[in-house]
Formats: sequence, C-alpha cells, structure tokens
Amino acid sequence: MRAAVFEGEGRLTVREDHPEPCVAAPDDVLIAVEACGLCGSDLQILNIPPGHPAKPGVVLGHEFVGRVVDVGPAVDGVRAGDRVVVDPDPKCGACVSCRAGRPATCTNIVALGVYRDGALAERVIAPAASVYRVDDAVPAEIAALVEPLACVVNGTNRAALRPGESSVVFGAGAIGCLFTAVLRAAGASPLVVVEPSPARAAVVRRLGADVVVTPDELADRRAELLPDGADVVIDAVGSVFPEAIDVAAMGGRIVLFGMNGTARPPVHQVDITAKGLTVLGSYISNFTFPAAIHLVESGQLDLAPLVSEVIPLDATLAGLRRLRAGEAVKVVVTP
Repeated sequence: MRAAVFEGEGRLTVREDHPEPCVAAPDDVLIAVEACGLCGSDLQILNIPPGHPAKPGVVLGHEFVGRVVDVGPAVDGVRAGDRVVVDPDPKCGACVSCRAGRPATCTNIVALGVYRDGALAERVIAPAASVYRVDDAVPAEIAALVEPLACVVNGTNRAALRPGESSVVFGAGAIGCLFTAVLRAAGASPLVVVEPSPARAAVVRRLGADVVVTPDELADRRAELLPDGADVVIDAVGSVFPEAIDVAAMGGRIVLFGMNGTARPPVHQVDITAKGLTVLGSYISNFTFPAAIHLVESGQLDLAPLVSEVIPLDATLAGLRRLRAGEAVKVVVTP
C-alpha cells in the first residue's frame, strides 16, 4: 500500500510498496484511513537533530479518522463499517502510573506514528481499547482533530481554569489555536495569544482570542492587557518557559505543552518560588477522548478555521514544508 515512511534523520518518503497491515492480534482493529493531520511532533521527528524520537522505518501520522474494515476475535466494541477516531498512545493499564490513575504517563506506550505504524497510509492497525466511534456527520478534516483536541482538553483540565480568569497562550500553531478555542469555551477572560505570524494571528482571532500580539507587543502592552499577570499561561511552543514565568500572575498556573527536545531555555527558578507558581507538564490525552468527540459532534467548537488545507498523500512533504515555514496552521492528508 501507499504510505509515508520515516526513513531516518530528516527523511520521509511516500512509498508505494509498504506492506499492507492485517488483523493478527485478538484485539486488532484494521482501519481504512479517511484523513490524518500533520502534527508539530511530525516536524520535530524530521528535524536535524530531531526534537522528538521515532523509529526509522515507521509510518508517521497519529491524528486520524477512518472506517473499520476488520476486527480481531476479541473485539466487541466496534465492528466493520464503524467510523472511528483513535488514541494513538495505547496505555497498558498495568504499570505504576496506569494503576495510580495517571495513564498519560504510562511507561509502556508504543505510540502509533512514532514507534509503530501510523496513519499516513491507506490502512492502519490499532488496538481496540484505543478506538472510539465518531459520528458520520463530522467532516473528516474536523474528526482528524479529535486526537490533538483530546490532548488540549487534558491540558486545560490540568490548568483548572475558572470562568473569568485571565489567560495567555504562547503560539498560534494548531495546538495554540485549540487551546484558545477550549479556553474560550471554558470562560477565560481576557484571552491573549502571543504569535508573530500575521496569518496565524488571523486564524486564532477567529477561534476566540480577545487580543493577539507579537512578543514585542506583549512587552509594550503588558501593563494595559494584563496588569496583574495571567492566571493561566500555556506554552504551546515548547521553548518559552522563561516568558511564561514572567507573564504569570502571583499564584498562576503554567501548562508546558509544546515539545522541543533541543530547546534549553534559561529559567530563573526564584521567580517560580516567589510568585508561588504551579508548573504543569501536560503531554497526551487522559480519559479525554470522549469529551473531545462530544465537542466536535455537538458543534460547540468551530474548528474549521484551523484547517489550512486538505491534501493527498503524495503532497505530504509539501504540506510539512508549509507547516515548517509557518504558512499553514493545520494540514490534513487524505490517503
């Protein structure tokens, strides 16, 4: 089958001859991929040096929706013909973290699109416990956003935002835009987004930002916009922890979500102590897929402005280049 294969440092190849998967394990679900989003972590995998690990030879892609083709004999939650989204980080349920109710820090995850074949392909295998039905009425490019949305819902839950609290989001890529939409729905006010790209700034305004400023404008207008600092700060970039500490209010909460394994920002630790800040690392989903599915099925979030373009599999490399250049917010591939 056709698939976009990670060949090693900085190399992705769309191949015509990748082996087609089939049901092998009792809990396997074989899915025909309808749409798969390109993610910032895909860019990090392809960076030189890489900012995110991955296994050479694996098919990339972990934000997807598709149609069940076949299931193993132990599967009873879904059947052939069902339209589904997938948690690409299967939790083991048995490690110390899982047994303590912290599945997002499961130590035995073998992630789809990172360490096992993902969904930038015509078909993909997923374990049944990671598969969730989604309504046929949800457009494919929006259904493909359920996975990152579930991760953002987890991060927002961890921040414990109360309606009326002020928030700052650093970065208006796909994750920053999703955080903006969810924080707006949760009652954040004011909601300030820091983004240097005019194109991305225009998108995040449509998703609910009260004000969008560049980093320099934030410095100039901080006393006006956030005289007491921000109650909740989101680093959706992966390298702006010092700036997040600086803008946070006394007793504020900082959610570190963006991932960049090569970033080494200098941190003035005493400011965390003096301000009484809470710093929260938030990585993947945590029992939040049902909530994310409900948000897209109910139409409570209008995420259409987030999708810059929908492209065929052959255009994957061009789509990644557009994301890297900041010319797109979210690119969705239809294998």
